[in-house]
Amino acid sequence: MTTARNTHFNAAHARPHTSVRPATRQSNLGTGLATTDSGYIGKPTCEKCRTDEFIYLESYIPPTYRHDGSVAALGEVAYTCTRCEDFSAHSVPVTWTPPGWYLG
Repeated sequence: MTTARNTHFNAAHARPHTSVRPATRQSNLGTGLATTDSGYIGKPTCEKCRTDEFIYLESYIPPTYRHDGSVAALGEVAYTCTRCEDFSAHSVPVTWTPPGWYLG
């Protein structure tokens, strides 16, 4: 049996493991690379239009929990307002989930 060699790996691009999380982290939310500000937590609402009526949900990452039931990481959401075409991505409260969404 032969194994394929990873021709795309480059040690210069490898990131060292670190236990410290930066205040702003890069996340692949939605259709492109989005910056998620871990300091802001809120329900998806367009800041320009001041409503959630025109929100188109791009992606939702549910929160993760530790074995003791405490929250390890908040959920994240990426969305676009179809009225003004403004894109946003941020953390959401643990109690918020997209309408009709469930773990199954």
